[in-house]
Formats: sequence, structure tokens, C-alpha cells
Amino acid sequence: MRVVSVLSAFVCLAGGAHAQSGDAREVAGEVTAQAPNSTIDLTLEAGQVVTLTTASADRLDTILTLLGPDGRVLAENDDRAPGDLTSQIIHMPTVSGQYSAVVTGYGDATGSYTLSIADGVDVGLSSDATLIDERVVALDPDRASVSQDVDLAADDILVVSTFAVTEGLDTTLALLDASGNILAQNDDRGDGSLNSQLVFQAEEAGRYRVEVSTYGGTGTGELIFSLATDPNAEVPFDFTTIEGERFARHTGTIGSGQTEFDYPLQLEAGQTVLAVADATSGDLDPVLRLVGADGFPVALNDDRGDGSLNSAFAFTAPESAEYTLEMRRYGSGESSGDFQLDLSWVDASVVDTLQGLLENRVSLSGPELTILSPDFRVLYTLEGVDASSTEYAQSVSDALQDMLDVQVSRIGWAEPIRDDDGRYRAYVADADGSMGVTYPVQIAFDNTNTGDVRETTAARTVFVIDNDFVGMGKEAPVHSLMRATATHEFNHVVQFGYDSEEGLDWLYEATASWTETTTVGGDQDATDYVETDFDAPEMCWTTSESGFDYSQWTLLQSMADSYGEGIIVDMWENSVELDGFETMSATLDTVGTTIPDVIQRWRAQNYALAYDLAPVFNSTVRIHHTMDSEAGVNSKGGLEQLGANYISVDLDGRYQFSVDGDAGLELLALGQRGDRVEVVPLGRGGSIDTADYTGLALMVFNRTMPDAPGACSGVGYTVSASPSVGGAPASAAYSFSAEHFGSSK
Repeated sequence: MRVVSVLSAFVCLAGGAHAQSGDAREVAGEVTAQAPNSTIDLTLEAGQVVTLTTASADRLDTILTLLGPDGRVLAENDDRAPGDLTSQIIHMPTVSGQYSAVVTGYGDATGSYTLSIADGVDVGLSSDATLIDERVVALDPDRASVSQDVDLAADDILVVSTFAVTEGLDTTLALLDASGNILAQNDDRGDGSLNSQLVFQAEEAGRYRVEVSTYGGTGTGELIFSLATDPNAEVPFDFTTIEGERFARHTGTIGSGQTEFDYPLQLEAGQTVLAVADATSGDLDPVLRLVGADGFPVALNDDRGDGSLNSAFAFTAPESAEYTLEMRRYGSGESSGDFQLDLSWVDASVVDTLQGLLENRVSLSGPELTILSPDFRVLYTLEGVDASSTEYAQSVSDALQDMLDVQVSRIGWAEPIRDDDGRYRAYVADADGSMGVTYPVQIAFDNTNTGDVRETTAARTVFVIDNDFVGMGKEAPVHSLMRATATHEFNHVVQFGYDSEEGLDWLYEATASWTETTTVGGDQDATDYVETDFDAPEMCWTTSESGFDYSQWTLLQSMADSYGEGIIVDMWENSVELDGFETMSATLDTVGTTIPDVIQRWRAQNYALAYDLAPVFNSTVRIHHTMDSEAGVNSKGGLEQLGANYISVDLDGRYQFSVDGDAGLELLALGQRGDRVEVVPLGRGGSIDTADYTGLALMVFNRTMPDAPGACSGVGYTVSASPSVGGAPASAAYSFSAEHFGSSK
């Protein structure tokens, strides 16, 4: 997905009104060279949430800052999301008074803008909704959850929503009855964000309890918590309405003591079994998998499509055999709690009913029109918020045909899994603030296009390409953005043809962003993402912080520069049978290198800007310190696993440089000599003559591997310098072209 790949259940709300207590007002302004700071005065009330959002017909890349009554900075935002250059601040004042919103242009850019000022936050309620409560909630590991009771009448439809004020906060919601039983849950609401939304219709009047927390209970930050009733909200599918004969019920607890349960299941040919797993306590995110007698899975479900984290599948046995039903928790988390697993005999039609929940997850706002090409079915409409034009939809179809050819024929990807009509299904629609999104709709287990290997989690997909790219702050023409999005999203389709549940989830967005740069030439949009990683190179590779997976496509380019584009395909082929870091390490084993060595080279290449696309990069790597005396440099912490700090050296003569700190730290000198940037490994210490280079920096690299993808923590260090006499300076191990060194967009 551009911005993020959605693998969760999608909950749709009818209507288009906001959960805001008043209409938004707009103020027009302009940022000029003479007046680079445009200020709008605001009168805000304590406790009233306000949403400030910029837009610009001039495609101005805005920076929005909110100042308090005392002039202090309360909040600041550059880009609302990776690739979206508009800005947004959601804030709840603690005191009433006069505030100021200040709009500036990134990089001294100028242009006109409008600032939308709205009370509350948009959570997708209809105009008939009744707001019960809306407030800011702060969570941290010591206050991992907050609960609130709510009284509902029979047939009331409750809509509970979260909106993360703190970037990257992954919220969760749970609804409990008076006895403490979990009735409904939600992690990600399905709009590409980490926000949550829970929709529940009360069968009987009573008091219920809502609990808001973060995924794994470890998140820290603020969120807006909204409670409302909405008669127009679409209630998720109710699994209890499926008719059948229950023949078994299993209960248990999944946690650190036991993470999985296996149940033998004898099925006769033609029998259809329905398995429904519900978490009954804690934050458990259950996953169900049915394994055949040959050890390969035949059915799998994580989130079943009703807005909860619970799981369900229906399966019709093609032959009589003993199967194994596996009950697990979602692989990349540490969720825990009690569960109830019900098994029932049901009619075979239930298989299609449940598949339909996933199959129809995209709906258009007007009558559905179709363009057929040899390999794609493109669905679009001329009415409503999803409206486009036949000409635009045709250009999407043409672009997708081109992308299929170049990705499969030139790069060498295996063809992904098609719909029953032999085509791939794409929608032209409003992508809810993203440029595109891809949804897996069916785990097919084996992609017959990948040769001899048999996949266990290959998936068939549908995907969306935005209908107009309006309001995203992009300078590129719509046609260019569409082509970049078409190749990005189709690459997600390709990826899911190998593995829809890869533990090294960094790989999804990094590969799709890299694919833009190799398939659509000047239409690519991935260089807009580089800034995120270049501004914070100390962050560990695989960090879960927002935007880094997009930004770190340069790592894949660095690998391709050294070993050819085929190594990226090899990595995805390895993902079929391997998972997590093993996926990458096994790939690198074949070319005689390791993850830390590849990351080290990439961090040095980033400093040298040794990429063909460097002239259009929007950033250079951040220089953390300048060493201009023998006093050296001290860093108290923050250098994470496989991250780097860069230190500019302003000393004359020969010096011995050394690093003290964690055992995984090492020092490299990066110096320009002529038309090359040389990389000189110093280990824990070594000698360099600064006169040999026209510019010199030290790179402190932390080659320690994280325990698992995203499991990041920082360390401190001290770099010292002392005059060196005798002996030859350390030698360069390799070098990069200095053609683009020191330059960027």
C-alpha cells in the first residue's frame, strides 16, 4: 500500500459526516519569500479537540506548527503521512485562550494554502450519529489500558473509535459485557492506519464496558477516544447466525507458557467444518490453521472480517483424512489471553459465505463500470467520492498491463494468483488518503506459477488505485502518480503470490518502493520517501517507526548494485520456506555475505549518495556531530541495532580515532579522494591522515542484530581522537562514486 499495506479486516461505515461538533471553517493564506511564516490566530477552549489541516492548490509542501498562548510550540507536523505533503495537527488544549497556527514551506518553498479548522476528529460517523464522549487518552506501559462503561438500549449500534495523536501508536479496542466476556475486538480499522474502530449492535439493553489499549500493551502516547451511537453504521457480520451442529468446544490460554494448541480432526469426504475462535480475555489475537495429512495447510484465517481480531474458517474436505487444527497467536506479536474454539458441522455453502466477506471488501460509491484487458479487470465508477472517468480508468488498465510485463518478464517475478476469470482485479476509487492499497482476499496456499516449490501462505488479492490523488501535496502530474502507484500496488500482488505473512514485514513496502524506481523511470515516487531514513540513520533497520520501510528501499538498491536485481527476487523466493531474518540471511549466504556487512555497506553508500537517482533525493544523511578538537565526541544513547551515526571531522593531520561502548560498535572513515568516496574500516580504532581527503567523516556503526524484526534499542558511545605518529594509515576496503556526493534535490 502507498502508504501502508493493509492485512486487517475492513469495517465500513455508512454516510459521510464527521464526529465533529461543528462545521469546519477554512482560512486562506500564502507563504512568500518576504513572509515565510504565515500565522492564523485561533481561539480555543480547554478540553475541546481541534483538527487543523492544510491543503494547497499550488502543491505547497507545508509545515504546520501550533503555538500556545505563551508562544511555546505545542505541536508540529510536516507530512501527514509518507508521500502526503499536506500537514495536520489534532490537539486538545489544556487551557482556554489565544493560540496561533503557523504555516511555513518545507525547504523555503512558497505558495498559497488553505487551513481547515474543525472541532473534533473525523471517525466516519453519519449525520444521524449521537456523540457520547470524545476525549484524549494517554497510555504507557504503566497505564496500558483505559476502560469506560456505556449504557445501550436494545438494537443501539455503538461505534467506538480511536485516533492516534502520537505518530505510530498502534491502538486496540475491546467491548465486554457485564460479566467481563469479550463481545467484540478491533486492532486496525482497515483504512491503512493503526487506528481502531469497533461497531457493535446490542441485542438487549444493558451496561457494557469499552477497553482501549495498544497492541501488545507496550505502546506509549496519546490518542483520541470516541464513543457514539450511529443508526446508519454498518454492523459487521455476526458469526453466531450461521446455522450448524456444534460437535466440539475447546478452551485454553495462550501466553508465554503455551503459545499454541493442536487438535486432531477426522473429516469425511464432503463434510464441511466451521471453526470459530474467539478471544475471551486479554489482548489475544488468535490465528487458526487446518493442516492436511501431508503436513501442508488447507485452511487459514487470522482476522475473519467482522472487525475483530478473532478467527474463523469453513472447509469442505475433498477426501476422508485426519487433519490437525492449529490454534496460535499472530506471529509478530506477543498477545495473550483465554480463548474459546467452537467446531460445527455446517452446509457447504458457508464456505462461500465467509469467502464473500473478504471478496467484497471494496465497494464503489456509484454504479460499477468495467474495463477488461487480457490480464486485468479494472472496476470504476463515474459517481460519488470514488468517481473518475473512463479515460482515466483506461489509462490505469494500460499501465497495469505494462507493469505486469516488466515485473514478470524483465525482473523475473513469478506471476501472482489470478481470480477465477483469469485476471487480476483492480479498483479505481478514493483510497482514503493513501495512493493505493492491496488486500489479500483468499489464502490459496500454493501459487502454481512458482514452479516446484509449494507455498503455505500465498494469497490472491484485490487492490485499489486512487481516483485523483487530490490533496496529497504531490508535485508530479496525476498520470505519473498513477503509474508509480500501479507498479507499487501490483508488486504487492506479486509479493502475496509468494508469502502473505512474511515475518520480515519490512520487506513488503521496501520492495514495492524499490520496484517503482526500476520499472517506471521518471514517474517513480519512491525518492520522496528517502528523507525519513536519511534524517534518522541511527534508527535500527526493521524499526517499526512509521515510514522507514518505504524509505529503506535504498538498501535493496544497494544490494542490487552489488549482486544484481535477481537477489531481490531470490529473497522473496526464500520467504516461501523461511521467515524473518532467515529470509534475508539465507539469501545473502549464497553470495558470501551477512546482514550486518550488507547494512554497513548500505549506510556508507547512503553517506556517499552513490545512487543513480541521488540528484532527486530530498535529503542527505544527517550529520550527528562535528569533531573539531581532540576532546572527541560523546553520545549518551540512541544508536540502535544496524543503525549509524555520522561525525564530520574538522581536524588537520594524522589522528588515531577509536570508539568505546557496546561490543557491537565499530568505526569507519568515509573520505572523498578525487572522484571517489573511500570507505576505510577502523574497527574499534585506527589511524587516518585527514590530509589525504578533501572531506572526512567517521561512521559509528552498530552491527548488533536485533533479536527480532522491529525489536530495537539504543546504545551510547564515545569517539576519541589523538595525534598519531608512526605506522601507515588504515587503507580503504572499497569506494563509491563521488559524482553526487553532497548534492540532493
